Amino acid sequence: MRIYRNTGYIDSSRRRAKLMAVGGFALLVATFPVAFFMGSRNNNFIFLTYIFLVIGFILFNRGMQQIGRWGHNARHVREDFSLDSHLKSLSDKYSLIYFGEPVDKVIEHTLVQPGGVLVITTKDVPGQVKVDNDVWRKNGSIFGRMFAFSGPQVGNPTKETGQSLDKVEDALRSADLEADIEAVIVFTANTAEIEVDGSSDPVIPIEELEAYVRDLDTDSELSTEDRNAIVALLSKGEQVEEPIKATTRRRGKVKKRAAS
Repeated sequence: MRIYRNTGYIDSSRRRAKLMAVGGFALLVATFPVAFFMGSRNNNFIFLTYIFLVIGFILFNRGMQQIGRWGHNARHVREDFSLDSHLKSLSDKYSLIYFGEPVDKVIEHTLVQPGGVLVITTKDVPGQVKVDNDVWRKNGSIFGRMFAFSGPQVGNPTKETGQSLDKVEDALRSADLEADIEAVIVFTANTAEIEVDGSSDPVIPIEELEAYVRDLDTDSELSTEDRNAIVALLSKGEQVEEPIKATTRRRGKVKKRAAS
C-alpha cells in the first residue's frame, strides 16, 4: 500500500489548535482583572466579563480538542497512523491519502483501491456511541459528558461523510475522471462501543476495516493509468510526503455512489 500524507496541513492545524487554546485561556484569565478592577466602578463591565468568559471557554475547549486530535504518543495513536497500522498489509494497488487538497478542498482520508475510491471518516471517540437513523449521540451520564467536553466529540459523522463524498465527486468531475465512490465511518478508539440503529453509511470499529476493504466490489477494476491519475489528483497539498510503500497480497468484493 502507498501512503500519501499532507504534513503541511497537519502542521498548520497543530499551530491553529495551540493558538486557539492559548487565546481562549488568555480570555478566561482576562475576566478576573476586568471584573475586579472595572466591575466595581461600572456594571457594564460585568457584561464584558461574561463575553470574555463564554468566548474564552469555547476557544480553549475547541483548541484542546484539536491539540488532542493532532497529538501522537504512546497513549494516543493519531487517527491517520491508526489507519496506517490496520491497512498496512494491502498491496500497492491501494493508495491511502490523508488530507489531500484537490481543487482547494481538504478531504481528510481517502483510499484509492482497485474498484474506485473509498472515503473514510474517522472518529477517535471512546465509550458508548449510538446512531439512530443518522442521528448521533454519545451515551453516558451528564457529568461524564461534561468532563469529556475538551476531548474528542462525536459531531455528525453522517454529515461529514456526505461533505467528503461531494468533494471527491467535484474533484473527479473537474478532472474529467470517473470512479465508483463509497464511504465508511470508522471508530479508531479501542474502547469505543458502537450501537447502530440506522445509518446511511457503514459504521465499523477499526479492527474490521481491513476485512471491509478487501470485500469491496472489484468487478469493474480501474486501470493502472486511471488509478494513478486519481491518486495524483486527490493527493495534492502544500507539503505531501513521498509515498511510503507497504506491499502484500490482496483478495477481492459493495457499491455506493459513482462520480458523474
